[in-house]
Amino acid sequence: MATDPARADGRSAPCANDLRSDLLVLVDRHTRAVIDAELHRLARRAPSLSPADLAFVNTVLEDLAESAILAPLRNAPRNSAPLLTRIFDAEHR
Repeated sequence: MATDPARADGRSAPCANDLRSDLLVLVDRHTRAVIDAELHRLARRAPSLSPADLAFVNTVLEDLAESAILAPLRNAPRNSAPLLTRIFDAEHR
């Protein structure tokens, strides 16, 4: 029978709020990395874009990530944190 590693070493299992917070931090960090990589790629492919153009694209991508990914995660029911953590495979990143 498999045991929960957090309980096997005497620690209590993480609560759903902690999992949810950890998941939000992980997804936010990953989203930022993706946006930065895309901005870098865009700047290389379209050197005529000004810093203001790239700042505008950055703002739009941040707003999109917030509305499409981060806000729904923040608003998910607290008891869904373990499931969402498994879906996003947060323990293995």
